[in-house]
Amino acid sequence: MKERELEQLLEIDTYLSLASDRDDVDVLDILRETMELLEEFAERLEDVDAEDETWTTSEGSRKFREDDEPRCDREFKKKMLENAPRSDDGYVIAERAHWLR
Repeated sequence: MKERELEQLLEIDTYLSLASDRDDVDVLDILRETMELLEEFAERLEDVDAEDETWTTSEGSRKFREDDEPRCDREFKKKMLENAPRSDDGYVIAERAHWLR
């Protein structure tokens, strides 16, 4: 999003407007970071193979999977850690919301 569009959000959104009145939070900075994350996520979604998707219909299909024994999908964990910006010893390292510090 362009800077002007973010500023317009501050003007029209009640919650953002209230938050922007606070001295301890830079709402515009938070919006910028949020939009960067969403844009990066959208770019990564472009690489997802649509053939792996599962489609169902509402007529006669089950909404829930059958319960099964819990299992660890090592391939999923490997892919998740490869996509994480930072990881250590099999765990994702994420930044705590700096505006809460």
